Amino acid sequence: MSAATMWAAMQAAIAAVTPYQGNDPVASASYRAAVGQAMCTAIISEQNSPVAWDGTNDRVLDVGQFTKDSFTSATSMPLHIACGDGQVYEIDMAGNFTPAAAAGINCSLNTNNTTYASAFTTAFIYAALGSAATSLVATANSFALDNSNGGIYSVRAKLNTSTLTKQVTSRSRSAVTGTNYIMDTETHWDDTTTVWLSLGTIIMPNAWTGQIVCRRIA
Repeated sequence: MSAATMWAAMQAAIAAVTPYQGNDPVASASYRAAVGQAMCTAIISEQNSPVAWDGTNDRVLDVGQFTKDSFTSATSMPLHIACGDGQVYEIDMAGNFTPAAAAGINCSLNTNNTTYASAFTTAFIYAALGSAATSLVATANSFALDNSNGGIYSVRAKLNTSTLTKQVTSRSRSAVTGTNYIMDTETHWDDTTTVWLSLGTIIMPNAWTGQIVCRRIA
């Protein structure tokens, strides 16, 4: 929470408390307790509330703040979050999807809301449930969140926006024509000069309905 946001929450909390009617409000333990409790409640409520998008500009998150967005039958999901060099974010996705596989398309994150041809190296380990694991390394045009070419049940990802070491690691659960997969994916953006300015847009292989929570952790 920024200093300005905290101060606004404190002022609103104090204004909501019935003023002490005695000669010296500061001397009243009950008044001080009421003000303190109201301030704490307001600040905690603010900290636990997602940052809304204004419909135009990318949101700027302070450390600890988060967004929570819902999507219905979407294959392109903009996060609307501004970022910069040396920041860390977490993304949690949970939802459902159209079961049919979409060959050749992965769940990906297009940084700065675009793609960069062959600028990423992705490595992943995956296994159909009950089967042996397989590992692969490939060149990509964006960050991979899942490489199954199927429907996504859930994704948890950690994003490092440092210009020299831009990286995303994720664990996902997905399905392709009835086969369930679990997958660990790590993608490195090989370009060490382009600055990551907008967290980007998530691209899904199939129509997806669910929620995406993004939190800045550093």
